[in-house]
Amino acid sequence: MGAVATYEPAKLTVDVFLAFVDTRSDEERWQLIDGVAVMMTSPRIAHQRIASNLERLLNDALEGRAPEWLASREIGIQIESAPTYRPVPEVTVTDADVDTTRHYVDRFHLVAEVLSDSDRRDASALKLPLYRSHAPNRCVLLIEQKTVWVQVHTREPGAEWTAETLVSLDDVLSLPSFGLRCPVRDLYRNTPLASPAGA
Repeated sequence: MGAVATYEPAKLTVDVFLAFVDTRSDEERWQLIDGVAVMMTSPRIAHQRIASNLERLLNDALEGRAPEWLASREIGIQIESAPTYRPVPEVTVTDADVDTTRHYVDRFHLVAEVLSDSDRRDASALKLPLYRSHAPNRCVLLIEQKTVWVQVHTREPGAEWTAETLVSLDDVLSLPSFGLRCPVRDLYRNTPLASPAGA
């Protein structure tokens, strides 16, 4: 999502950031990115549909492959090696029994960022090393919303990270750890980039 405001008196610690967020309206969404509190804009409808499509596809797949995991929208994550970051990816796969009273989770298995107009691929790449450094994590997805472009970073247990880029609606998104295999078209369903559902 695109940033519209920042709060940067200095590099914020997590405690200061959380105290600041507690003073803000529940309708505001803030992330901590490299010690800077960033408020996110309301996303475009296409952005929301892509994220919703991915959440649904993952949960449908996880139900049969890994019911102990659950895909959810806009969950804050914390990474032990990155104390000045509290990002909020569009979709995150966590343990299904996560403590739902918390603002942030410290264990996740997949994160997906839907890139908005103000995001640059290299800006999202700043988060990529952090997401990949999280030991339980097996997948990072970066998804453009105005063009068909999906960058897929995956790691099987005990293996190194691999990456591929999908640029066609007919390319196949394959995430064996999550039981998901579908055409990229399914991610973009009901957006201008893909035909309506069922077409």
